[in-house]
Amino acid sequence: MSSEEDSSVELVITPPEPFGNVLADRTRCRTTLGVLTQLLAQAQERVVISAPFLQQGYGLSSGPMAIALKAGLKRGVNVDVVSTRRSLDTIDVSSFRQGALGSLRLFCSVANVTDATKLGSHAKFCVCDGTRAYVGSANLTNPGLTEHLEIGLFVAGRVAKQIEELWLYSIEIGLFICVDERSK
Repeated sequence: MSSEEDSSVELVITPPEPFGNVLADRTRCRTTLGVLTQLLAQAQERVVISAPFLQQGYGLSSGPMAIALKAGLKRGVNVDVVSTRRSLDTIDVSSFRQGALGSLRLFCSVANVTDATKLGSHAKFCVCDGTRAYVGSANLTNPGLTEHLEIGLFVAGRVAKQIEELWLYSIEIGLFICVDERSK
C-alpha cells in the first residue's frame, strides 16, 4: 500500500433536504448513505457496522444498505452489527441469514445488556476488511441518513485497520457481547 493510500481521508455528509445532493456536490463531499452502501457492497471478508440507533424501514432493514448487506452475506462476508438490543430487534435476521455463506453476528455493549436504558456505546462506524472505514455522526435511521446534517470521514489504510483492531479487542475484553445465540 502506498503512503498516499495509507493516509486517505475524505469528508462524508448526510445532506438534509431541501439542499440534498447539491450540498454534497458543491462541497465535493460523498454522502453517508453512498459510502456505507459502498463499504457493504465491496466487502470481501468482514464488515463491522456500529450505530446505537437503527430504525425499521431504513439503513440495515430496507433500502440500498440492506440489499448490499444481504448480497455480502451471500458472497460469504462475515458481518458484525453493533447496536442496542432494542435497535437490533428492527433487523429481520432470518431474511439476512437465508442463503448466506457468511455469518451475521449481533452485538450489544455489556452496559446495554445489563440496563436497557444505557447505550454503552455511542460509536458510529463501519469498517470493511480492515482496509476502509466510515466514522461519523449518522445513526442508521431516516433522519440520520436523509434529514439531519451529519458529518463523518471515509478513511483507508492504517486508521481503518486500527478501527478493526479496536473492535476485535473490545470483544476480547468483554466490552461487547454477542446477543444472538444463532450467530455463535
